Amino acid sequence: MRAPTVGGTVTPMRAASLVVPLVTLALGVSACGGDGADRDGRDEPRGLVSSTSATGANGASDEPQAAYLAWLEALEAEDAEAACARHAPDLTISLRFEAILLDRAELGDPCTGFVALLWEDPLREFDPLSLETTRATREKATVAASFAAGSETAELVYHRAQWRVLRTEPRLEATEGASSQAPQRWVRAWCDLELGADRERVVEQMGDPSGEYTIDNGGEPQLWWAQDQYDFRAYLDAQGAVLDLVGDYDALGAADREQLDCPELR
Repeated sequence: MRAPTVGGTVTPMRAASLVVPLVTLALGVSACGGDGADRDGRDEPRGLVSSTSATGANGASDEPQAAYLAWLEALEAEDAEAACARHAPDLTISLRFEAILLDRAELGDPCTGFVALLWEDPLREFDPLSLETTRATREKATVAASFAAGSETAELVYHRAQWRVLRTEPRLEATEGASSQAPQRWVRAWCDLELGADRERVVEQMGDPSGEYTIDNGGEPQLWWAQDQYDFRAYLDAQGAVLDLVGDYDALGAADREQLDCPELR
């Protein structure tokens, strides 16, 4: 795998890799352990360095990037054990359900038995041209990766003293004529959205989405608006009405948070 260059603008991506929606599951998955607060009590990023630091192993500039690259390398090598070792529990669970639907696994089967679904995806790319860490906290990180045919966003969590891949999603091409001020529009409109509203009403308020999943693409029906630290999602029922509204406020600044007087999950 060639070493990617760090930084630069990340172009959005076609719907590429096997997408694993974030699913909250109470299946006895053990919680993150050994993650105590920093000595001075500040919520500092864990295992991250500045963008000006020297490039580390595998062309990564921080630990989340290194973990993501190691996962891609394992997939490219078709090394099931190494790939599964980089998974967050929720990713393994969601991938198992996908394998069950394809008659490739049963409940309780180990990750190594079905992780091949990822490298068998004909659209999966393994060699990023550039990486950029767009969000970094002590427990979560988001890495934007640019590939020859597009780009994707990888979300990672710090679990059991290691950064692990939670999910990956395509970064789609921006709609022609879309405003560069889209994130500010999202923040202003988000708390005005209502459960039960139809798809057309939501798009009217938020603007054209960054992407969409449907039952046909194998994902939970949803619209999402995402850029850098901004991530807002509207989950839909089969008729296109809003079931849930989920915003990720963790990486937003104080000015944005002041405008969001609604909870992250509605």
